[in-house]
Amino acid sequence: MDNAVTDEEQDRALLAHSGAGDRDAFGRLYRRYESRIYGYVRNIVGDASLTEDLVVETMTAVWHSARSFSGGSRVSTWILGIARHKAVDAVRARARLPPLVPVTAAGEVESSAAGPVEIVEGERLAALTQRALALLSNEHREALRLAFYEELPYEEIAALVGIPANTVKSRVFHAKLALRRHLDQLARVECGGA
Repeated sequence: MDNAVTDEEQDRALLAHSGAGDRDAFGRLYRRYESRIYGYVRNIVGDASLTEDLVVETMTAVWHSARSFSGGSRVSTWILGIARHKAVDAVRARARLPPLVPVTAAGEVESSAAGPVEIVEGERLAALTQRALALLSNEHREALRLAFYEELPYEEIAALVGIPANTVKSRVFHAKLALRRHLDQLARVECGGA
């Protein structure tokens, strides 16, 4: 029998130590979740700079609330729930403000060892997928993100979002159909065959 510690057991231990004021344990927990939170929140708010701020806000809330974690859910579900609330609050606050003119960002240096053809094709597919995802409703994008990127079971997604598990299943099913339809349409337009 395998005596390896599961990710959940590690998360619970790190959270408990964080709640007791252990900064090293919190640092490890932060590193474990920072990219997951970033991807999830970015999907909701759509802005990289705001997303970075919300990752910090989320993990600050985790630090301050670690002691009060009841253990009623997985640590990942609890942390993503905090992130979701922060992101939804930020979207609501942003909706009340006048729009800002974005500052153009400097181009990123490609660090891939892939050749130019692979890089261009990968970028094209990624851009196509992002465009297709942007055409989905917020509910469908969130359902896909939680189910496939965060790999949360439907029951945990239901608890996180506040809807029945069967509704989550339905959203994921319809989101996949819509994503496929949008990808097909965008690919046809891109190839000139509207």
